[in-house]
Amino acid sequence: MNVKMANNSVLLGLFLVFADAGLINAQQNESKVFSLKDCIDYTLGKNPVNTVYDNQIKIAERQQQEGLASYLPQINFTGTFDDNLKRPVTVIPAGAFSPTDLKVQFGNQYATALTLQADQVIYDQSVIEGIKANKPNIEMAKFKKLRNDDDLIYSTAAAYYQVLIYKEQLKLLSENEKKFTELLTVQKLQYEKGAITRVSLNRVQVNFNNIQSQKKVAQTNYALAVNRLKNTMGIELEKELQVADSIDYNQVATLPGENDFNLKNKPDYQILEKNVELQAIDLRRKKASMLPTLTGYARYGANAFGNSFEKSYKQLYDFSAVGLKLNVPIFGSFKRYSQIKQSELNLINTKQNLLVNAQTLKLQVENANTQLFSSYNNMQSTKNNLALAKEVFDDTNLQYQKGAVTLSDFLNADYSYKESQANYINALLNFLIARIDLERSKGTIKQFASQL
Repeated sequence: MNVKMANNSVLLGLFLVFADAGLINAQQNESKVFSLKDCIDYTLGKNPVNTVYDNQIKIAERQQQEGLASYLPQINFTGTFDDNLKRPVTVIPAGAFSPTDLKVQFGNQYATALTLQADQVIYDQSVIEGIKANKPNIEMAKFKKLRNDDDLIYSTAAAYYQVLIYKEQLKLLSENEKKFTELLTVQKLQYEKGAITRVSLNRVQVNFNNIQSQKKVAQTNYALAVNRLKNTMGIELEKELQVADSIDYNQVATLPGENDFNLKNKPDYQILEKNVELQAIDLRRKKASMLPTLTGYARYGANAFGNSFEKSYKQLYDFSAVGLKLNVPIFGSFKRYSQIKQSELNLINTKQNLLVNAQTLKLQVENANTQLFSSYNNMQSTKNNLALAKEVFDDTNLQYQKGAVTLSDFLNADYSYKESQANYINALLNFLIARIDLERSKGTIKQFASQL
């Protein structure tokens, strides 16, 4: 009994150890801090929309099998059973077998026919052209998947940058809150001793209240930004998501090198090219519908007849045949002609759309490049201005503590410093968004993400 209890104690101890280990691993997974690259990798692997585009590729592959099946043997079995409740009457004119018209009913009451037939297309140009569409159709599905990946990377990066910006804003507001908390404490002591007026104390209190209000707004914006990031990544809103406390702005906030834009790298352009190719195939397929088709067949079957149901199956009469079927389209009331003209016009429009969109894609790259340089210059300007405002504030703060400047001078310097902080944060966000805008417009955002 003691041995059994000891064994149970050992098993319980092992269970608790493994349970604790599993709990620790689960907590470590939940508390993982996501970098931008981690977020992008998670999005590309877990976002539910990926399944849709993966299935579109599989559908295109199944359509390829369907198209090839049109040129492979087709085997069908048919069976019919007729109960001739009232057989038709055939009239044999007088003079052949009788001086009067002879009315005869041919056939039996019950008739059964069983047929097995194999058909093989020997030549059908429209089917051949349809098979040629299989490869570009699969490629188009893959290009759409690539375009979706680019969109997911862009959306994730934009949402991630938004979270970091609000996090940085909260950090600055917390520092300002701490600074004014200390100042307000000193001001209250000075007011109690009669060194300053009530108006001076209220002015500091107003600034302190404003900082707290701004902090609450920033906290709300931060929570909303995190939820947007979760939604983009495909994470349930109920789950916790922690992002890196900061980002290496010196690495990200850099201008790209020479313009390496290649229009053919854009999934949007590749999809348009495949549209032209598929439309050309559709035109050839419709023209081919006016050509003759040739099909071979082999047939084997059996018939059974009788005037009573039981006896109609006592003997089967089998038959077989092989042959060729030639179909030559001659006149279709201009239906095929109208279809061909529609397809020709669609091909012209598809080619024109390719030219128009090519210019639009080039314009997007040019505008994104211009916006990037503009936002970069603005960011550098606001960054320099922030450093200058901080220098002015630090000097004014020192002079204020010595009593060399008034409270108004101190508050004005503080206001300018906080305004410079806000301007820099907005400029930084605009630059980061402009950076990924350029990468997406060039079709290189996936390479950009891989270098993070």
